[in-house]
Amino acid sequence: MQEANSSRIQYVDGVRFRRGVVAAAGRLIENSPYLDAINVFPVPDGDTGANMAGTMRSIVRSTGGSLEKSIEKMSALIAESALNGAKGNSGAILAQFLCGFAEGVKDMPRISPADFARVASLAARRSCEAIADPKDGTIVSVIKDWATHLSSKAHEYRDFHELLSDSLLNAQASVKATTEKLAELKSAGVVDAGALGFVYLLEGIVDFLENGKIEKAILSDSAPLYNVGNIPNEAAKVAVKSLEFRYCTEFLLKGSEIDKNSVREAVADMGDSLIVAGLPGCVKIHIHTNDPDRVEEIVSAFAIVDKRKIDDMLVQHKRLISDGRKVGIVTDSSCDIPAELRLQYDIRVAPMRLTIDGREYTDQVDIDTSEFYKILPKSLKAQSSQPSPGNIKKVYECACCDYENVLSLHIAKILSGTYQSAVTVSSGLDNLQTLDTKKLSVGLGLSVLEAARAAQSGASLAEVKEVAQKAIASAMIFVTIDTLDYAVKGGRVSKGQGIVAKFLNIKPILEFRNEGQPVTVAKSFGIKRQEKALIKLVRENVRGKSNLRFAISHADALGTAEKFARIIKDEFGVDPEFVTEAAPVLGLHSGPGACAVAFLADD
Repeated sequence: MQEANSSRIQYVDGVRFRRGVVAAAGRLIENSPYLDAINVFPVPDGDTGANMAGTMRSIVRSTGGSLEKSIEKMSALIAESALNGAKGNSGAILAQFLCGFAEGVKDMPRISPADFARVASLAARRSCEAIADPKDGTIVSVIKDWATHLSSKAHEYRDFHELLSDSLLNAQASVKATTEKLAELKSAGVVDAGALGFVYLLEGIVDFLENGKIEKAILSDSAPLYNVGNIPNEAAKVAVKSLEFRYCTEFLLKGSEIDKNSVREAVADMGDSLIVAGLPGCVKIHIHTNDPDRVEEIVSAFAIVDKRKIDDMLVQHKRLISDGRKVGIVTDSSCDIPAELRLQYDIRVAPMRLTIDGREYTDQVDIDTSEFYKILPKSLKAQSSQPSPGNIKKVYECACCDYENVLSLHIAKILSGTYQSAVTVSSGLDNLQTLDTKKLSVGLGLSVLEAARAAQSGASLAEVKEVAQKAIASAMIFVTIDTLDYAVKGGRVSKGQGIVAKFLNIKPILEFRNEGQPVTVAKSFGIKRQEKALIKLVRENVRGKSNLRFAISHADALGTAEKFARIIKDEFGVDPEFVTEAAPVLGLHSGPGACAVAFLADD
């Protein structure tokens, strides 16, 4: 490609090819918000424009310093850059197209219009081959139509301007036809977003040939020059409540002589929208699945997993059709928020770890709370530990992909290394902030729930963080202990003190104060007096306050928790936000029979 008003372009070399790619990137990035808005297939998750734009930015950035004149070497560099930065379904297809193009110009320093038409046909075939189940009416069908048209007129073109202008008209007509080819597109009254993105690429090149201008802001991560407020939200027309395969999963493999067909066969039954694209030493895998970790385990047998990206498409879709939530919430499994509330507010959870008699478990993954309390009394040694950095990183990466900003709230750092681990893992994520809630169990859970509700209402990160900090400052939690046996086992109470407490039937109440330090605030003789003492403590601390919010967790003591719930309803006129079984991190130290009551109140 070449500047405008020059003589007819009879050949394209490496330098001209990159100029054309940069011009194409500028047009696509300029219009990427519109592509997001009309993205309804294969999943209405609103990210086709962002994904294609991200792929093109990767190419422009990676090749910016190259002045390679050979189209063979430049196209190989561009193909590898596309694979490294490919995002989403359309981005992976685009990367494979460029890989096919690089294959077609092997051993060629420059190409003629006829060469270009031949190479485009090969690139189109490679794009189709990369897809497990190509659909008519998508980007691949438009690329195929475009390449077929080029091939049929290859020897008629006198120069590249004529070739590209003529074939653009064919591609535009092919895009218009996509609306009638797929039910989802017809229902929303739109064309395929990925296919239109390909046309934008062609338009950018043609415009450059005619006017000689390249959009200067293409390296910016924001999408310029488009009034997003005027773009209709087409995803709402095809709203869904569930997805057969929820997670858009991508892996970049690096190695040597990677067999793409074998990779494709190995993961073919793990989901849909499977694309395996790339070169012998660099392969991009894209799949919609419900088990990203299993897919990673399978593909890692073929080569090193250099990059991974997992997006929750259902969350992305719900954001599009809702009131514009921009802030995601992350916590750890000590929060004791029931699953239905976590799902309702899309609260992401990094699981704690447990070691019981030498066997390691991941909380809420391979052991649930009810099972834990069955085996705890029989155990000789039980310990809890923070989530693994890998697990935290996976949760963070997913949340950061799904939301503009993320706020992560964790168990008191004085009680666990979770918060410090979260800070370390998040250091490279610019859109994530962490908070130490100075609490555990439902004391943590109430603060997380307050933040999640603010986020769902559409509040900004600063506003959500302010709500969370206010909740952290005012949240209080009292824990009734039924037995000191586990405190003795853990070394926090001497054996002699435990024997005396058991003999006198002493039932202590703990409060987690200041930075989360447990303090004994009451000692009662017997369960009934302990219950009265706890309600007295609550009453004293909520006097003169309004908007009371309670939450209760228990360590295999549902009867006690339900009793406290009834007393709270009678005493304060409100039902608890939730009543739940306590996470093992509380039960390990308190033992079965413990019950935690947390509350928030406005001054």
